[in-house]
Amino acid sequence: MFITLDCGTQFKIGNTEFEIMSIVDDKTFEVFNKNYRMTERITLKELHESFYTDDEARKLRFYVEDDSDETSKWDMENHTPLEKQDMDRKYAIIQPIIEGRVQNVKEYVNNYPTALLPSSQTKLYRSTVYRWIKKYSRQENKLSLLPAAMGPKGRHIDTETMGFLRDFIEELDKKAEIRTTRDKWLLYEKEVKRHNTFREEKQKLSILSESTFRRLYKEMHDPRPRQIQIMGIAHADLAQNGVRSSFIAERPLQYVELDWTPLDYIIVNFDTDETYRPIVMYAVDKYTDMPLGYIVIFKEQPSAGDWKQLLLQIMTPKTHIQELYPRVQKEWSGYGKPQTIIMDNASVNDCEEVSEVCGAIGIGLLFNEKASGHQKGTVENALGKINRVFHAYRGTTFSNFQEKGRYNSKKKACVDINKLHEMIHIVIVDLVANKYNRGVGGIPEDLWNEALKDSKIRRQLPQQKEYIELLFASSSTYRTIGPKGIELQGQFFNSDPLNELRLMIQNTGGNRKVRVRYGMDMRHIYVYDEKNKRYVLAYLKLNSRLMRHHVDFNYPIHEEHLAQLCYVNNRDANEFLQNQEHVTDALTTLEAIVQEGNQEYKQTKRKRRREDVEKSKGFSAIYGVGNKADSIPHDANVILVNQEEADGIAEHPSNVLAQIPEDSSAAKIIEEEALDKVDFEQINASWTIERKLR
Repeated sequence: MFITLDCGTQFKIGNTEFEIMSIVDDKTFEVFNKNYRMTERITLKELHESFYTDDEARKLRFYVEDDSDETSKWDMENHTPLEKQDMDRKYAIIQPIIEGRVQNVKEYVNNYPTALLPSSQTKLYRSTVYRWIKKYSRQENKLSLLPAAMGPKGRHIDTETMGFLRDFIEELDKKAEIRTTRDKWLLYEKEVKRHNTFREEKQKLSILSESTFRRLYKEMHDPRPRQIQIMGIAHADLAQNGVRSSFIAERPLQYVELDWTPLDYIIVNFDTDETYRPIVMYAVDKYTDMPLGYIVIFKEQPSAGDWKQLLLQIMTPKTHIQELYPRVQKEWSGYGKPQTIIMDNASVNDCEEVSEVCGAIGIGLLFNEKASGHQKGTVENALGKINRVFHAYRGTTFSNFQEKGRYNSKKKACVDINKLHEMIHIVIVDLVANKYNRGVGGIPEDLWNEALKDSKIRRQLPQQKEYIELLFASSSTYRTIGPKGIELQGQFFNSDPLNELRLMIQNTGGNRKVRVRYGMDMRHIYVYDEKNKRYVLAYLKLNSRLMRHHVDFNYPIHEEHLAQLCYVNNRDANEFLQNQEHVTDALTTLEAIVQEGNQEYKQTKRKRRREDVEKSKGFSAIYGVGNKADSIPHDANVILVNQEEADGIAEHPSNVLAQIPEDSSAAKIIEEEALDKVDFEQINASWTIERKLR
């Protein structure tokens, strides 16, 4: 896992291959550029920056023989207890041989107890033992002895058949109509038979089984062409592009002491005015008093995940300190894999999870006796020095309540988490690492560099940053992948590899709930790809809420910070729900407006009908109607009197009856004569019935 920067070490920066030819000094290497066949010089700082960058064109990768890209093996949660037991038993077998304590390997192998063999071995062979030794020597950690991931190693389908199948599936994907997979397989089978008709026997394409066709179809199927036809290109693009006694150290990194303490200082959240007293976890090299790492947490005591994050800081270089904190004056060069770490005997420290990961990469653990803080006095003194520095500034809690008196530390607090990190860096780098220390008789930074040269300890870097971050990840959970990415602590994490994983799961019908691993710095998380047995990176997305709360992506973003922002957001939303009378009033007002409109519309329709009635003329069976449209009968069997017949009747002499007195004899004569001439049968035949207008 760790690579020694020594002569012969091969590595790549981007696509350029290098090999270390000689070591100019402790921070400069002479390397051979294999791409351009020339000798160059590269500094340790450049290697550090390439190790941390996420830009693939400048990323540092070491060459390891037969190294697989299965990042899942660096997550101890992926391995069963039986696999871990087999790993330990294999190492127990080869350890005496590696250390040179076995004189006759053949006799040692033949007499090894069968009860102590791994579960996969019924008998031990020398060839097997030598194979384990070779695997271990490549990376020098027990993880290399874990069993390889099982699964298909490749397909036995010829290239021409695969090409024909790919073309066939591409044509199917262009059609908007839906067919079952079985129907598609039948069409494929028919097409292959037709294609083989004019081929010789040896050149005929093989017909795939239905199960093989289904599996390959899930891998090759592209839903985008059909989505363009069904939803249009805009929606298709949206779907496509859519986280003991004192030990005497003789050399650096031989013993590293770890401890934690509440910081005698109060910080404040500028946005919520909430105050916190953080806890500082600290690591120091026992030989030189060189600080190797620190982390800040916001809970009563650390967990196993917090200890793993501190170990991660110890083993990785500290880069970009001057860029992030320009007021830090000196350098901080302390890092490396410790041989043994010393911790106190608290129950929170003696946890199986820390022992497991440390044992996997060959880090020993030593625990002090109870109530024996003097056995790790180096880190105890270092934490005391750090706290004494903070006693001089606003917001301090002092060391005891008598010294504090009536001093209100919370009201005096005026520093947020980002400023606290800057203050701690100034204390550790300028006031500890680069200040004369009477206990060790020198400046820790100088003693560290000189001791590395004198003890001939070569610099080591993890093989990949992702490996070491996964191994020491502090938290693990399961989340569902969506078009926005993965939601965690109220924020979304996304990246192009994560979106590709989402599309692959969507196309193959896999489970969208995936494992997520992350540490204290929530600027990025790792998402597990079950199919390819690897982790992909997803990055925290910047949004207006984070900007409003002044979250700076240049500094580490703690999980507790995101959790607190999520809590405040939910709290404000719930308080709004409890006091939203104006929302209820607004909804009631909208309903009243709709009812008023309904009444006004009804009145307008009644008024319009009355005006239409007044404008229309009166009509009868004799005189007809003024509006021809109104003369259309409601019954098809009813015949209306036409206008000409009505006019003729109006001109009949009988109309003069109204002008003659009723009691005169002339009127009776005229009336009788008129009645004789009137054809009542014709009138009855043309009689109509009209409906009353409303």
